[in-house]
Amino acid sequence: MGEAFDREKSLERQIRAFHWIRLLAELPGRFAGSPAEREAAERIESWMRDLGVEDVQRQAVPSRPTAGLVLALHLGLAAFACLLGGGLGVLLAGLAAASVRAELRRGISLLSRALPCPDSLNVVGRAGARHPGQRVVLSAHIDSAQAGWLFTRPVADFFARRASRRPAHTPPPLGPNALPEAAVIAAAALLLAVWLGADGFLVGAARLLLGLGLAAGCAATLQWALAPASPGANDNASAVAAMLTCAEQLLAQLPDDVELWIVGTGAEEVGCRGMHAFVSAHAQWPTETTYFVNFECVGGGSLHWVRSEGTLAKSGFPPTLVELARRVAASGVFGEVTPVDLIAGTDGHVPADRGFPSLSLISLEQGGVPRHYHRVEDVPEAVDLPTVIRAADFGAAVGRAALRGEAGPIAIL
Repeated sequence: MGEAFDREKSLERQIRAFHWIRLLAELPGRFAGSPAEREAAERIESWMRDLGVEDVQRQAVPSRPTAGLVLALHLGLAAFACLLGGGLGVLLAGLAAASVRAELRRGISLLSRALPCPDSLNVVGRAGARHPGQRVVLSAHIDSAQAGWLFTRPVADFFARRASRRPAHTPPPLGPNALPEAAVIAAAALLLAVWLGADGFLVGAARLLLGLGLAAGCAATLQWALAPASPGANDNASAVAAMLTCAEQLLAQLPDDVELWIVGTGAEEVGCRGMHAFVSAHAQWPTETTYFVNFECVGGGSLHWVRSEGTLAKSGFPPTLVELARRVAASGVFGEVTPVDLIAGTDGHVPADRGFPSLSLISLEQGGVPRHYHRVEDVPEAVDLPTVIRAADFGAAVGRAALRGEAGPIAIL
């Protein structure tokens, strides 16, 4: 009788998760700052209220231009510098190199300030104690991305294979952001050498090949910026559904001294700007008693908790929730859940970098890439609903374990 009830309850949650995923995937162009993103936030706000969360707000947050346009601008400027040569070429290439490094490594906009970037928004719900002893923050981003050629399966698998050959916690030398940065810096260095007197066939050939490569990169990233929208069912509607499912569980048994926050972040695809804004607004929260659980692309493949992430430099996660995740996974209650070192980034690294105990959950296909990542095939029918529910249950278990201070059997019931 109990097993039949559990199966029925699981099926009900899968049906509702699919409903949420489908309604978000109906808004494929929910890019940061777009009308579709605002509509997605309104729908998520309504779903939070349906769960019984009365304190829900939508908050404007600064955004950034799309990654495709940013890369196309810097690669194109460096390619033009290679064509131009001379002192002006050196100046333009040096400017492109300094700007792309600041953009990709520190999130500082220099040249990209000239590109359009309307404000994005977060949808934030709060429930529980007003003066809490502990708090849990659940998050998932609500914006989506374009389905460019750069994310076709062969290209994605190429970068994933390179990453898999590297030691843990170290990014690949020619990863998706490392390659454009290296090419622009190489152009600046080569043009400076030519301006200072370097000459010869090999130097000329290198300048020509580098210029052509930069032009090709500019074309590819511009195509990405102008490509059709991905429906974003896995990335990231599946994670929104997992976040809401997890919130429902925690709300049902929320201790009197615990505060629960549910955060649908905007502008994740352009530098995690929504999460940066949220964490900055609550920087005074004590790191010892505030726990972040983030969901990202949990709609198919093997379920993982993120041990480290990053394309140019790896960010680790504070050990508290990482260790609790390991212990909860070892119980076997949630099937196989394992650690992973990502070559991409999630919202989870933002609070982790500020010292907050943080967990980021993601599901990956065999090649180490999320299912239908940034592709037009990322539709609701391709989402594996049991994985969505399993991610929600695992996140709730780790959250409870953190609140109890342990990850023993009592913490995962």
